[in-house]
Amino acid sequence: QNLRSLTNHIHLAELVKQTTEESEFRQRWQTERSMMESESCYDTLEDLISMQDPPYRILRLLCLQSLTSGGIKSSRYDSLRREVVQTYGYEFLFVLQNFEKIGLLRRRETLWMDTASSFASLRKMLKLINAEVNTVEPDDFAYVSSGYAPISIRLVQAATQGWLGKDELLRELPGRLVDVNQRDPPEDLSSALKRKPTINLGTLAKSLVVNSEQKPVLLVFFIGGVTFMEIAALRFLSKRTIFPYQIICCTTKIINGSSFLQSLS
Repeated sequence: QNLRSLTNHIHLAELVKQTTEESEFRQRWQTERSMMESESCYDTLEDLISMQDPPYRILRLLCLQSLTSGGIKSSRYDSLRREVVQTYGYEFLFVLQNFEKIGLLRRRETLWMDTASSFASLRKMLKLINAEVNTVEPDDFAYVSSGYAPISIRLVQAATQGWLGKDELLRELPGRLVDVNQRDPPEDLSSALKRKPTINLGTLAKSLVVNSEQKPVLLVFFIGGVTFMEIAALRFLSKRTIFPYQIICCTTKIINGSSFLQSLS
């Protein structure tokens, strides 16, 4: 049984190594990393469209460019939009319109990046990019993607330390923050929101003995879906001896970038 497990592990490692060493994969990784650092990659996008890269791979990059740069500047947006429709078919015009409606794609009228609520601010405050990740003895879950820490997992990490002093960070996040301590018996959400929380994860964490055998369970639930990268990051965080919780991850679905976009099309 152990020999079979080892053989399967070696075969999987060989497949991963073969994929990650391909020039196409490395170029795509570098493009995504550049976008994460708020660099413009319009020329690269146009080249990939002209080479008829798979449509949803292009759309993933378009959405990533828009989300990390506060939108795509107007002149390039119209050009890229036209090239997508001409290359992949008129039906993608409706796909692009759907992405615009939900905010994944946005035309930026100004020449400079809008920093009022930008990814750049979150990247700095949450330390999403770790350019010097230790691959031999990793101490940060950014290790699982060679330098990028998923926002969702950074928020889990931040929640266990308490939200005190993080008002600026919370303002940068879309949507409403709900912080509720469940009682026994459970109460409805509207009643729970009316009362002030008496204890948060950060306060609880400070009172715990850091011992992997005594860690209480922290349930992290993703509604809508979670990626394997986020799961790997949670596992890494949970195994850290200095992290005071044993994490259990629950979700309604396992997704990736392409399946997520296709579900919105």
